Order: sequence, then structure tokens, then C-alpha cells
Amino acid sequence: MSLNDLISAVRRSRPADDPLRIDPSELGLDAYPELGALVQFSSTASRACRESLNHLAEAAAHHRDLVIVVELPVHRSAPLHLRLGVRHTPSVYRVDARGVVTHHWARPPQREELAELLDHAAGLVPV
Repeated sequence: MSLNDLISAVRRSRPADDPLRIDPSELGLDAYPELGALVQFSSTASRACRESLNHLAEAAAHHRDLVIVVELPVHRSAPLHLRLGVRHTPSVYRVDARGVVTHHWARPPQREELAELLDHAAGLVPV
């Protein structure tokens, strides 16, 4: 584990009774849809960011109107990315309908893991 990974892990560790939350207004939303949001912090002209965003859009397309994809340029979202401890792009977060961050990827998430995550949230696969 690198020093940056260790620092990120410490920043992300929170008590179970105090989960990390993102208010919908921080993303320009009034409320989250039923399955929440996939939030990506991106850098301009990054191939990895484009690839990741494509994966998110594909996963969301299978759950039309139940989940939203939000892309935030990391240089324009300083308060939120600093609060979340974003250090690299793409950084992807899955936020549930209550605003609780349930997953974080510091790399482009794989199509299969996104599909499984959203299918599970939608109740399409058993626990």
C-alpha cells in the first residue's frame, strides 16, 4: 500500500453511525432518484475519465430514470472534492437515494461491478 493509499484510507474511514453524505444540492439536484447517483470527478482530456464515464452511462442506461450520472470537473468542484479527499481522477462515487456514499473507486469501475451494484440496489439480484 502506497502512502497516498494509506492517507486516502484514513480520510475515508468514518464511524458506521456517521456515514459520508453528499447533499443533492451539492450536485445541482433537488433530490436523488430511487437508485441514487454515480458521481465522477474528471480531468479534462483524460482517456481514463472518458472510459469511466462511458461505463457509468452504460450502467445507468440499464436502469433508466432510477439512477443519474453526474460528472464534475475536479478543478471546478473544490469544496466537494476536498471534503471527499479526491486526489486522482477519475474518482467515482456511488451515492444512494439518501445521499450516503456507498462505494468509491479511484479507477474506472468495471462494467460488471457497476451492473451488479445497480442490479442489487434495484432488487434484481439476491443479497
